[in-house]
Amino acid sequence: MIDIDRAVLLVVDVQNGFVNEHSAHVLPVIADMAARWAAKGRPTIFTRYWNYEGSPWERLIGWRALYGPPETDLAPELLDTAAGENAHTLDKQVYTALTPGGLALLEELKVTDVVICGIATDACVLKTTLDAFEHGLTPWVIRDAVASNATRHKAAEIHDSALLLISRLVGNGQVLDSKDVLTALDRSSEASNS
Repeated sequence: MIDIDRAVLLVVDVQNGFVNEHSAHVLPVIADMAARWAAKGRPTIFTRYWNYEGSPWERLIGWRALYGPPETDLAPELLDTAAGENAHTLDKQVYTALTPGGLALLEELKVTDVVICGIATDACVLKTTLDAFEHGLTPWVIRDAVASNATRHKAAEIHDSALLLISRLVGNGQVLDSKDVLTALDRSSEASNS
């Protein structure tokens, strides 16, 4: 199970530009998770993706969005938690949150477990999970706190496919429901207080 005392909550790209009719349903779960995680004094990292002129997303996919505010801003539901103690914001221009800056932050925080939620299951969440695994960290993906925002494909199918790949490539036990994560968080607090 998650080593809460050595874990970080990684909230991947929950930004205005990625929230749509396919991904908005996870916002309440993510906001609740982040708030409860922060209330226990545990570190949280909020990532923000920024696109740029001439990016592979422009050139190869034809995707032109998230060049700046308000699209790049975190969703309003997360602003208070993201401004709190033990909260960190990491900007990136790639799929993964495990950029050199992201890896340095994880090392500074002395974490072994990365609890991942956010958007999109089939892109930044998937790549971050695989990179965490390959860097020797233990990734945990919160099934009901990740979503695809795909519009050119069926978002639900893409989401399910990404979760299947994560289960296959990093372990079936690494995909959990938010209630399981919150139970582990509460048990850790109880153990610390006894």
